[in-house]
Amino acid sequence: MPLIAFYDANFPFNGTRPDASALAQLKAQGIGFHTAEKLSAALNAAKGKGDVLIHLHGRYVPRTAWAAVLAFILRGGALVSLGRQAFSQPVDEDGGSREQAALFRDLDIHEIMAVDSGSAIELKPGTTYPWLTEFCDLFAASTPTDGFVLMPTKHKDQPQDSGSAGPMDARIHPLLIASNAAGHAIASPVVLIERLRGVAAGSRQIFTNLDVDAAFWRSGGTKALITLAEHAANGVTEWWIKPDFACYEPGEVATLTLQGEALGHAQPQNWQATIKVGKGHETLSELTQSLVMDADGTVSIRLVLPFAVQAGQYQVDVTLTSDSNETIRLQQGFWGRDQALLERGTRLRAGRDYFERDGQPQPVVGMTYMASDVHRKFLQLPNVAVWNTDMATLAGMGVNYLRTGIWSAWRHAMFVDGHANEAILRAIDAFILTAAAHDLEACFTFFAFTPEAWEGSNPYLDPRSRAAQKRFIRAIVGRHAQTKRVHWDLINEPSLFDPARIFIGPRTLRDPHEIAAFRSWLQQREPDIGVWQARWDASPAQLPDWFAVLPPQPEEVGFNNTEILPKQHGIWLDYSLFTQAMHAEWAGDLARTIRAIAPGVMVCVGQDEALGQQRPQPFFYAEAVDYTTVHSWWLNDALAWDSLFSKTPGKPNVIQETGIMHVERPDGRSRRSEAELQALLERKYAYAFACGNAGAVQWIWNINYHMDNINESHIGACRADGSMKPEAEITGSFGAFFGNPQVKLAARQLPETAVIYPFANDYSNRRSALEATQQLVRSCFFELGLPLRAVSDFDLDSLLVDVPKLVLLPCPQNLAQQTWIALENLLLQHDVTVLLTGPATLDEYWRPATQRFAMKEAAVRNLSREEILQLDDTMLRASFGGEAIGRLSTGAHLDGSATSLTQIEIGRGRILWCPLPLELNQRSDTLEAIYRKAVQTAKVSAPWQWIGEAQPGVFLQKQSFADCNLWIAVSESSRDSQLAWQDQTTSRSYQTTLAAGRALLLLTDHSGNVMHTLRDHPVDVQ
Repeated sequence: MPLIAFYDANFPFNGTRPDASALAQLKAQGIGFHTAEKLSAALNAAKGKGDVLIHLHGRYVPRTAWAAVLAFILRGGALVSLGRQAFSQPVDEDGGSREQAALFRDLDIHEIMAVDSGSAIELKPGTTYPWLTEFCDLFAASTPTDGFVLMPTKHKDQPQDSGSAGPMDARIHPLLIASNAAGHAIASPVVLIERLRGVAAGSRQIFTNLDVDAAFWRSGGTKALITLAEHAANGVTEWWIKPDFACYEPGEVATLTLQGEALGHAQPQNWQATIKVGKGHETLSELTQSLVMDADGTVSIRLVLPFAVQAGQYQVDVTLTSDSNETIRLQQGFWGRDQALLERGTRLRAGRDYFERDGQPQPVVGMTYMASDVHRKFLQLPNVAVWNTDMATLAGMGVNYLRTGIWSAWRHAMFVDGHANEAILRAIDAFILTAAAHDLEACFTFFAFTPEAWEGSNPYLDPRSRAAQKRFIRAIVGRHAQTKRVHWDLINEPSLFDPARIFIGPRTLRDPHEIAAFRSWLQQREPDIGVWQARWDASPAQLPDWFAVLPPQPEEVGFNNTEILPKQHGIWLDYSLFTQAMHAEWAGDLARTIRAIAPGVMVCVGQDEALGQQRPQPFFYAEAVDYTTVHSWWLNDALAWDSLFSKTPGKPNVIQETGIMHVERPDGRSRRSEAELQALLERKYAYAFACGNAGAVQWIWNINYHMDNINESHIGACRADGSMKPEAEITGSFGAFFGNPQVKLAARQLPETAVIYPFANDYSNRRSALEATQQLVRSCFFELGLPLRAVSDFDLDSLLVDVPKLVLLPCPQNLAQQTWIALENLLLQHDVTVLLTGPATLDEYWRPATQRFAMKEAAVRNLSREEILQLDDTMLRASFGGEAIGRLSTGAHLDGSATSLTQIEIGRGRILWCPLPLELNQRSDTLEAIYRKAVQTAKVSAPWQWIGEAQPGVFLQKQSFADCNLWIAVSESSRDSQLAWQDQTTSRSYQTTLAAGRALLLLTDHSGNVMHTLRDHPVDVQ
């Protein structure tokens, strides 16, 4: 075991250097010390097998030696590194140095994040590798340390699947765990990376990510280093304990496989395995078995357990001891199917705004979870013991909703159409059983991005694909017809139709099924081809009959106001609406299949921020599902907008994925610290309960470093080493808040103001709805404190049931005739004010509308860069920059009079018409003046009011329920805010300090008394 140590008294060093005594102890163990000048030669001479580099300088390494260090590791050499930020600061020959990520990235460590372990109170050894049991006292639990972001996977298992995992080429294990007072692991100061496949296979790399002090060297630090070096020298022997099935039927006999393999240059050893199988506190079987590890190949033993399985959960514990005194511990488990557990309790159901169980609202505090050991391969390599441990932690944090499913490799679950893999089905059973044991509602997702087509040509429209999908779903759901704590998500983040072009809007396959469906859908709306010629501005020569109608490719459509070649225009709106209809039909068909098996079970679709991408959107598919969703990922400047425009009038909406995408500085390093990630997640969580939304589900419990995807390597509540990041505290704090029995969110009062989302514009080839509605939300929520509810321009029926006082229709530009008719009907019957900003006389195809008699004095003209709007006796400026004057139009008065806010009476109601598309202008004060005028005209009452000046960048919303009021405050400011406001209903006033970038939830009774706050945040009440 050649041990090569790099230590140079003249080289930079953080922490306390080893004294002469410590160095002598290391040298006495045969360790050869090398200076910066000699390190390369020593490493180049080493063969790699059983060799260990002990690197004592942490972040510092000679730049000239790095090639030799890397080559040594890649050929299987082992590493023990001491000090924080390993290999992050190469030192030049002249002594100069600066931080650099490239070196540690050569080791597939994508980033090293500083970890604040100040709240840790205890250190304990790792579970799998308890090698540091006698050395925990060498370190202080609260000492600052680091966390690694790993990215060892460079390929996909399923190259055609966007959600594919990759080969598990490396694993990271904590050797030392720092825990807080709640018993949660919040840091792993010492970690082991084992390289399993590919480059450096068999190499063990141990990082002590601490800058040690003098006590370390005095109290046995050298012995700890030597111990770690001995384990590193052994190389990787990969062990698995696997049941044939994760779930057995009662009466069956369980079978296990213990499997091991010495990898790469690992030293073959003889091992003794002790295998214990128990149920509850009873040991049912114990066996000791010797295994001789050869230099090449896998060693395994098969075990048939000597008892019949009964209902309930079984534990499998394996202790492996080698002849070199190495100890490895493995945990597994399996279930005896427990039908009584599955049928325990009642189903979750969907109310108008929230889920309900046993008649009580249940706000969602959720987590996406697959597995902390093998991630997306959790159904191929199930481990009930791992699931049970993680789910117990989550349940203890107040999580009540667990999302999971299959993101890739559906043919592995059902390779032959109609013949599902029994092992996969039983793994799903075991997962649902484990969740039920902790009273966690499981939401299982069948497909992702586009559904598996099996042998069909179109994943949504080919009857062969649809039939195969139903067989696949029946195979899973049929085993849980009576299960009470599971419901079903049809697809994650769907796109139509082309699987190769997802996330970018509707994309046609132009297969025969889609062509036929598109033509049929158009004919059902209007059978006369001449009408479509007029709508799309196509000549009879261009569109002679229905056989000439084809779904458009985006490159055939004129999306820009300057095009080189003539292109199509109006067809894009109808194609976008067609894709919405086909998705809704597909979802409804599969949902009916599920409900036929399990009546009363909930079905959903898990959609991301598709509103900005012309992809399936809740307002179009809500009727097919029990609740809708949005995944708030990218639009961090529009989180309230996300919540508002995914909440349909009659069904709950869940922020079903929320997390923080990895963003980089220009030099490629992570832009956000872990504390900043925590604050952003808290804001996202708070917005998930705004506007009557039902709650939040974080993506994801464990970072997934087994994907060729930088984002997945960074995103998660727990680091790659299994310790919790600060953002995990957010889930716990919201779980505690909504777990309080005083939080009874029943019978929410609807806002008096509704906003219509102009899909006719958003799905056209000249979109402006996204920017307009986002500006509307920011002005209404942040500047006016005006609560809103949302409807689609294609469905205003809910406004006739729960009639608002004020309706906002921002910048429609082109307005569907059916929307205009519905608005007129609303105004004829009710005392409602509609504020319409922008042109009002163009139909959905941008043609002059001929039947809008209320607007007979209106016209359309081009915008000017600077416009003037008359509001009563005041002249207001509006400025339209960038490409606005080339893309947008404005309304105008036929008589040429000055642009002004005009009131038009219709029946019992009225339209306030502002000809200018103000939401798209650069002066928000002008827009807000118009909104205030509309609020005044409609006699909308403000639920609260700032005391003194409004706080910039602070969102504050009051939601009133039958038994309480829920206040949500979110800071988007860089400075702490002193908040003071008055509840207009109770006249009670509140004061508190809201930290920069953080959020507050406050529950009050109808007398204004504070009942409960998030994290017991202090609030003064007058």
